[in-house]
Amino acid sequence: MLVVHCSDTPDDEQLRAIDIQYMHLGFGWDGIGYHYVIGRDGRCEAGRPEFWQGAHVRGVNDVSLGVCLIGRTDFTTAQMNRLELLLRDWTARYPQARVVGHRDATQTDKTCPNFDAAAWWQTRITARMTPIAGSAEMLAKPEDGAALETESLFGESLEVLDRHNGYLRVKLATDGYEGWVQALSLTPASDTDKGHEHQLIAAPAVVVSAAPDVKSRCLLKLSLGARVMITDEKGEWLSIALPRGGSGYLPACACAESSPADDYVGVAETFAGVAYHYGGRSHDGLDCSALVQLSLQAAGIACPRNSGDQERWARTAGTIVDASTLERGDLLFWPGHVAICQSGQMMLHANAHHHAVTSERIDDALPRLADATGSPVTAIRLMYD
Repeated sequence: MLVVHCSDTPDDEQLRAIDIQYMHLGFGWDGIGYHYVIGRDGRCEAGRPEFWQGAHVRGVNDVSLGVCLIGRTDFTTAQMNRLELLLRDWTARYPQARVVGHRDATQTDKTCPNFDAAAWWQTRITARMTPIAGSAEMLAKPEDGAALETESLFGESLEVLDRHNGYLRVKLATDGYEGWVQALSLTPASDTDKGHEHQLIAAPAVVVSAAPDVKSRCLLKLSLGARVMITDEKGEWLSIALPRGGSGYLPACACAESSPADDYVGVAETFAGVAYHYGGRSHDGLDCSALVQLSLQAAGIACPRNSGDQERWARTAGTIVDASTLERGDLLFWPGHVAICQSGQMMLHANAHHHAVTSERIDDALPRLADATGSPVTAIRLMYD
C-alpha cells in the first residue's frame, strides 16, 4: 500500500520533516515514521529511506510506504501537486500497490488524512496526461537510456495504457503514437478549460514568461505545434494556463492563425539550421518526418509521424509525379527518409548528413540519397481542397 497521511496540525503551522523527526523521537521511536513529508509550500522532504520499514500504520508497516501532508483539512494546491508527482513515481515503480488514506489502510478511529485519498487518486489516474515542460520524451522501453521514439509537446493529450519502472506507456492523441514516458514528466491535462480558447503555437519556438514583459523570467520554452489554453489578453501578450497551476505569458504573434495549406513549406523553412535529432519533434532538434508532420499540422493538415506511414498517407492524399517536374510543396520519399521541395531545384530536409535542417540542390541530393537508401526517389504532389 501507498499510504497518504496528514500531520493533523493547524493548517497555518509551517512544519518540516525535522519537526516530525523530533515529534516521533519524543514518542520513543527510532526517528521519523514516514518516508516523505510534504510541506505547505509543496516541498517534499525525505524521511525514512524506502528500503526501511516505516512506522506510520500499525499492522501494515511491512507492506507499505507512507507520505505525510503537513496540515489538517485545507491542503494547498502546491502540496496536492507534489503528492501527485510522488504517487505517480511510486505507482509506476510499484504497479501492484494501492493508494489509500491512513483511515482506510487499517482498522482505526482516525480520519487521517481527512479526505478520501483513494477516490482523489482515481480522478488523477483516469485523467488524460500532458507534459509538464515544453516536451516529453517517448521512449521505446521503460528504462533510462532507451531509444527515443518521438516527443510529446506541451499541451498535447496522452492516454495512459500501462505503467512500469517509473514510466507510463502512453498513446499520443495527435497521431496515435505510443511510447514510454517518465511518470514525473507528465501531469493530468486540465479539466477546467471551459470558456477558454485553445490554440497551437505557430512560431518555430517561443518563450513563456512570468509576466507580460520581454525582460521577465523565462518559465519554459515551447515549439511549433504545442497546444496552449489562452486565459486572457493583455495588449500584445496572451496569458496561458500552466499545467501545474498559475499563468505564463507569450506574445500574441506566436499563436497566429494557421498557415494556408499550400504554404506549409514556408513553415518548414523557419526550421532551417535546427539540429537533426532522430526521434526529436521540437525546435531543440527534430528528424525528417517530424519536420514534415509539424509543418503540415501548422497548415491544418494532419499526417502520420513516421516517413513510411507518411508516404502511404501521401499516396492517398496526392498523386505520384515525375522527378523531372517537381514543384514547391512536393514530398520526396526514400526508405526511411522524406524531404520537402522548395522549388523544382531546391529541397529542405532534416538529415543526418548535414546534422541539421538543410536546404540543398535536388540534383546533388537525389543520387546521394538513392545510394544511401538503395532506392530511387518517389515524388508525391499533395492535392488540397
